[in-house]
Amino acid sequence: MGLFHITEGNVVDYNFVRKTINELHTMYNIKEIAADRWNATQLITDLEGDGFTVVPMGMGFKDMSPPMKELYKLILEGQFIHGGNPVLRWMAGNVVAEIDAAENIKPSKKKSTEKIDGIVAWIMALDRCIRHEMQGSVYDEPDHDLVVI
Repeated sequence: MGLFHITEGNVVDYNFVRKTINELHTMYNIKEIAADRWNATQLITDLEGDGFTVVPMGMGFKDMSPPMKELYKLILEGQFIHGGNPVLRWMAGNVVAEIDAAENIKPSKKKSTEKIDGIVAWIMALDRCIRHEMQGSVYDEPDHDLVVI
């Protein structure tokens, strides 16, 4: 169905990821890329060399809680729109939230039943929108595209 890209083998092929991002940039006006900073140093360096602004992001409570709380709010308000994507819907059903003593939340890969990477990517993209205080939908203006990969 062309809903996602698969890399060969049982490890992430960062060259494939880089190539895909560069191809998507020909179709979308990518403003920033949020990247899990774990094991992505070379990819971040390469993408910055390609001219992208890459923001490393941790997967802990500090970085993940604000955008995950915003995503939860959007879901409750009926504003989370994913176009009926069956892969994203499946991943959303797999997410288990981890909550600390201060009521910070993050998606838990350990507790989640299956893959949740698409939701984590969505949370990371939402973080970039929040930090830029975007008003309305990222789809309201043609020069603001939200690409989740």
